[in-house]
Amino acid sequence: MRFPVEHVPDGHIFAPHHLYIGVLLAAVALAAVWDNNRRAEPVGGAVAVGVSTFGFALTWRYYPVTGATLALGGLLGALSAFPLERDVWADARTRYAVLFILGVLVALDDVVSHSFGVWTPLDALWKAHLIQFVA
Repeated sequence: MRFPVEHVPDGHIFAPHHLYIGVLLAAVALAAVWDNNRRAEPVGGAVAVGVSTFGFALTWRYYPVTGATLALGGLLGALSAFPLERDVWADARTRYAVLFILGVLVALDDVVSHSFGVWTPLDALWKAHLIQFVA
């Protein structure tokens, strides 16, 4: 199997991928938590989400293996940073932690689909029910 399966995700890197929706959700949660406690900041999660976005949006098209690796690694790093930064998230409201995890999982769904060509729940939902309203 070739990695990544798609040289350019969906033929256009700046198409409305749900990676961007997930990253925006995670960024909103990070911004809210960052603002609530100036002594404890979710730097690891922010850097990891940034690395993923950089890999997907700016690198994948020119260097597919590197871009896909950065996109996957960044999102997995964000999930890994979450428990390591538990002091930061413990002071935050639960909804921000849920929003962060949900955002990362939405983004991961898109990256896994484009990297490995496997079935993912959100892509299946799009293809089965939502695309008919756009096309």
